[in-house]
Amino acid sequence: MSPPDNDRAEPLPPGYRVGGWAVTHLIGSGGWSTVYAARRAETLPDGPPGPATDTPPHGSPGPAEAALKIMPTAGLAPRQAHRIAESARREVELGRRAGHPRLIGLLDSFVLTSPPGRPSLEGAMVLVMERAAGSLRELIEAGVPEADRGRLIAGICEGLAQLHRSGWVHADLKPENVLLGADGSVKLSDFGLATELTGTHGYVPPLGTLDYFPPERWRAPLGELGVRVRPTADIWALGIVIHELYASGASPFPGATPMARGAAVQEYGQGRAPLRMDHAVPPFWRALAADCLAPTHETRAPHTAASLLARITAHQGA
Repeated sequence: MSPPDNDRAEPLPPGYRVGGWAVTHLIGSGGWSTVYAARRAETLPDGPPGPATDTPPHGSPGPAEAALKIMPTAGLAPRQAHRIAESARREVELGRRAGHPRLIGLLDSFVLTSPPGRPSLEGAMVLVMERAAGSLRELIEAGVPEADRGRLIAGICEGLAQLHRSGWVHADLKPENVLLGADGSVKLSDFGLATELTGTHGYVPPLGTLDYFPPERWRAPLGELGVRVRPTADIWALGIVIHELYASGASPFPGATPMARGAAVQEYGQGRAPLRMDHAVPPFWRALAADCLAPTHETRAPHTAASLLARITAHQGA
């Protein structure tokens, strides 16, 4: 999706000004966006000049640090640019309407204009977000302390319960999109595929992370509005994440590639293979994950994020 411009491939240097913020370092990049750590520009010495925005600088008090999610649109085909604009719109809309301590905070959003030395960023959308200390994926790879696992799962459930209460589906829940504060608090993030429910379901583009697709997603038809999803898709993904937390990042479904594991998910969903979880998953969490991984939407639907959180709370208080 990305145009080959050299300035686009080159990360922004430390000190580059983006609106009222100055880049400190690169956090990561994906197909649609690049995320930078930043500080309020007035807290750093002068650095390379940055671009103007279509909104005036914000002088209201707020955190000194943030994460800047920059989503370029220059040079893209109209359909691709529209998809990115829709992704940004969803993140902004959800951030404004579903705020919660377990959801990463959206501080600001604006569009870049005339970025010096960076023509490929002309018209790029910038989301200014609460800064996190790391991700659940990083913690899994480093080794999750046993005492923290239940708290982390409960935090994810809290975030999902708020999303679902507010009428949204995350649609891309995975450890990379579960961020952790400096105090270890859980914050769900990356709402670029999130969809607002229309009745019982919403629609998402044919995108996402294969390892977290429920069985019904693999055979869902692609309509004019996209692929239909429901909150139970997030519950399935939660079941995979629970298993990963206890099984050193391993999926409960066998296979050397995401497509192979997807084939195993479909076999299970059609009743042709059992669910086999790692013995490292303790009995309570095994039962919880099994309910999240019920093979159909109908059998998964009773296990809402709120009801799962209530079970965890009762278990932890026992």
